[in-house]
Amino acid sequence: MKHLLLSVFLLTLFISTKTYAQNDKQDKIKSLKIGFITQKLELTSKEAQSFWPVYNEHQDKIHGLRIENRKLRMCIRKNGGIDKMTNTRAETILNQLITIETTIKDEEIKMYESLKSILPAKKILKLYSAEQDFNRKILEQLKNRRENFRNRN
Repeated sequence: MKHLLLSVFLLTLFISTKTYAQNDKQDKIKSLKIGFITQKLELTSKEAQSFWPVYNEHQDKIHGLRIENRKLRMCIRKNGGIDKMTNTRAETILNQLITIETTIKDEEIKMYESLKSILPAKKILKLYSAEQDFNRKILEQLKNRRENFRNRN
């Protein structure tokens, strides 16, 4: 319980700090995520030593794919939105988005399959749950931060 409270406190502290560059923020979030997952999975030192390289490799690939996805969506906005594009262009972008999303899911499946030789199935399920919980907490913090900012103005 102490670890959870400490993680939430650190997360709150990080989210409320505005002075760091984007890369510093990403590094902080990544560090918080590592701590959160380590605590939730209760990894032994041997498990952690094998787990983190595999997990980080797959997460880096997934992150790159999500950046591609964002670039496509930004391209749509920059060119006047969906209503301004031709159906041919829309079909091309849709196919690209489908390919990216499929590749993300395939990469997640590969990650879980790779982890089967490192962790017991229960810990892999805990990982899935911990990732969802962490993302939910980050989104809640961002929402609260926006609401606090709006209330000040």
